[in-house]
Amino acid sequence: MTTTNRSSLAQSSFIREHVGFSARSTTAAPEPRVLQVVLSLNPGGTERLVVELARRLTRQIPMAICCLDDEGDWASELSADNVPVTALHRAAGFRPALSRAIATVARQHGANVIHCHHYSPFVYSCFARFWKPGCRVIFTEHGRLSDAAPSAKRRIANQVLRRLPSGVFTVSEDLRQHIIAEGFAPRAVSVIYNGISVGPPPDPATREQIRRTVGASPETMVIGTIARLDRVKDLGTLIEATRQCGRTVPVLLLIVGDGPERARLEEVTKACGAEPYVRFLGHRDDARRWLAGCDAYVNSSVSEGVSLTILEAMAAGLPVVATRVGGTPEVVDATCARLVSPRDPDAMAGALLDLIRQPALRDQMGRAARTRVEALFTLERMVDEYRGVYHKVL
Repeated sequence: MTTTNRSSLAQSSFIREHVGFSARSTTAAPEPRVLQVVLSLNPGGTERLVVELARRLTRQIPMAICCLDDEGDWASELSADNVPVTALHRAAGFRPALSRAIATVARQHGANVIHCHHYSPFVYSCFARFWKPGCRVIFTEHGRLSDAAPSAKRRIANQVLRRLPSGVFTVSEDLRQHIIAEGFAPRAVSVIYNGISVGPPPDPATREQIRRTVGASPETMVIGTIARLDRVKDLGTLIEATRQCGRTVPVLLLIVGDGPERARLEEVTKACGAEPYVRFLGHRDDARRWLAGCDAYVNSSVSEGVSLTILEAMAAGLPVVATRVGGTPEVVDATCARLVSPRDPDAMAGALLDLIRQPALRDQMGRAARTRVEALFTLERMVDEYRGVYHKVL
């Protein structure tokens, strides 16, 4: 049985045991109205999933979004769908008053379900129930900020908090095990894998256009990565691996994204002599389009939930080289990816050189990657699973 099939069975079991759903019930459940609670709608994997959930479900299940911090760049995408976005502009430190503010937003929307994403929104949303007692809380954990051991502080807090939500979900089995280690009961936590809109494969004309834009010759192996430039992504390891490859073969690394680490990474690139092989493209609204010009995709993170950019690379028909962390080994398999240890530029360079020297293998792995994402990691599947949860928790 695949991990994804086990996830579906675990979710069904969770709903039967904890929500009290029964096919024999004759009492009509209320229709869900959902408030999504996030940190912000600035570009990121979690934020993209929240936007897609709201856009695709709001005509069936009225949606609103509450951001603990700022609205973020993607808030405007929801205006055409009449999904209201409220920002609470959180100040530094623990702010209990935010819980009451979330309850107020929920009341204004008429929400009977609060779906919180990541731990801080979860904590504040749990306490919001004191001001809106009838609301169900659903918690989805999407990832970790580092590969550190489970937090002792959270283990203590979760002795209380774990009793409050009506549903707890993670985006991978690895992450499920982590939050169980932080104090959640194993039978209370299920997995709903991330999904993407697969779309058509890249066309040859776009590939040629991208490669001309970045100055890649037909012989150049173009490596892509899309990421927020943050320490957890460990892009320094990828830059060093690229430098090693560049000493023997023509190679070019495209880094799409921005973030607090950009200046330091540019210095690292210069200091190690990797400048001829690396392009920092910054944030791009059309980030996925740049994958069309690539021959392989690399993820160098030291911690991951389920990376949407790996899924997008698979949809683009690219073989993947990635660190063996988080949910990544649940997303890819040997037919479409090479997994290496984190923080190991030598291993990463070796995996890349293996692909560089075998174009037929790259093509074979790329086809397998697209087939796998079409079968297991579609946005439609993910949205359907959350739709079922919203109904069943009521």
